[in-house]
Amino acid sequence: MELQLFSFIDEAIQYYELKRPSFEYAEGQLKTVFKEIAADHDNALLSIKTRIKSSDSLREKLIRNRFYLNCTGPEDVLKNLTDVIGITLECRFIRNEAEMYHSLFQFFIDDGKIFSPCRTNPNVYLNLHMAQPQTQRNGFTIYRIDGFYTFNEERINFELQIKSLVHTFWSEIEHEVVYKNPDFIMYDTFNRNMLGAIRDNLDVVDRQLEIMYNEISYQSQQAQIGMDEKGFKTFVARSINELMNRKMVESVGFATDFKQCSAILAQYIYVKDFLNGTHNPERMIDYLQLLNLLTDTRIEFKEEIYLEHTYISKDPFCNILGGYWQQQLNKNFQWHIFFCMLFTIQPGNNIEDFSDFIHVIHLLMIQPTWYASTFQKYEQKDADTVRDELAGALAQSLVSIDKIDIIHEEKVHEVMEMFRTFIEMIEQDYPDIDVYHKYQKEILAELTHRTIVIFQ
Repeated sequence: MELQLFSFIDEAIQYYELKRPSFEYAEGQLKTVFKEIAADHDNALLSIKTRIKSSDSLREKLIRNRFYLNCTGPEDVLKNLTDVIGITLECRFIRNEAEMYHSLFQFFIDDGKIFSPCRTNPNVYLNLHMAQPQTQRNGFTIYRIDGFYTFNEERINFELQIKSLVHTFWSEIEHEVVYKNPDFIMYDTFNRNMLGAIRDNLDVVDRQLEIMYNEISYQSQQAQIGMDEKGFKTFVARSINELMNRKMVESVGFATDFKQCSAILAQYIYVKDFLNGTHNPERMIDYLQLLNLLTDTRIEFKEEIYLEHTYISKDPFCNILGGYWQQQLNKNFQWHIFFCMLFTIQPGNNIEDFSDFIHVIHLLMIQPTWYASTFQKYEQKDADTVRDELAGALAQSLVSIDKIDIIHEEKVHEVMEMFRTFIEMIEQDYPDIDVYHKYQKEILAELTHRTIVIFQ
């Protein structure tokens, strides 16, 4: 003959399952209420998790907590079951637990009774008189609050927990590794000390994560609201890269690594439109609107690019680079997609944008004010000739490399530093124009060699 306690348990579970639709309704209402309550903590709140206790879990609890001895029937079981519904407010860090708990007092009316009604939903009650955080059987603390939801004149009990990421992780460790371990293990002092050490280490991890999160948030904020060069370029480069990848997939079915090119486009925009500019906030808004508009605009990478006319410049550096890029526009796919993006994010006609980009690359590699002051020991005409010759040789060296790497930001910077060091050396070693002419071939060959080495 079956023990009477199992008949009692079966009867309680059968009754429990009949009430499940009411539990599901209450669960939805509670989730809505706590979403509203936690709205002021969007930055700290990660998720709101809810669950209705399963029949298997109920069966285990009825036996473990001896409900069969203390309850008179299924209705009495539900009255004494404090966690029919479980709600967990999962926040980022340990300190957020206390912040979120104290914010509950703004949303519940303390009328002197044990359970306080919610201001936004009078069917929701919480016992805010319970001491918090509570100490668990394992000796650790937790923010755990009893509550109930009234539905059809019945109380549906729920349990609210507030847990940080590391405390959620700790709960999983303890539940799965310790309490659900089927092996016979003595929970002795050693094991307790080991678990305590793990918990302490998790608290340290929490603090380290918070420090890192605050630093990242600060940097992100600076990048978004600041008009400094680093912040602006980071924001624009990221936006261009995301846009580029999305549009390439739409157009040609695959994406390419465009991060380096996005960085130089951001640098180009900064130098062209923001460096020493006025009304920068307004310009920033314009770019934000443009990038937002482009997300819904088709960009076709399969079509040829046309310039309104041939690019020609009196500056030898610009003329050589310009001639090379005109040849590559519709021949080399890497250059093709780069200039597609350049012309897409710039409002002028193609030849104007093309000319402006070459000019900016020239500025970044050869600072004009500095370069104009070099070779002062030469006659003015000779100095101009030597400067044009060396700048042209630099451009010719870059063209010979025949890679899009020549405009990658870090390479542009390396070329600039190399060229400046090289010119200062030439000024010192060849103070006389005749001596320069004597070793002209060797000088130009050395410049070419130093340039090519940067890209090897």
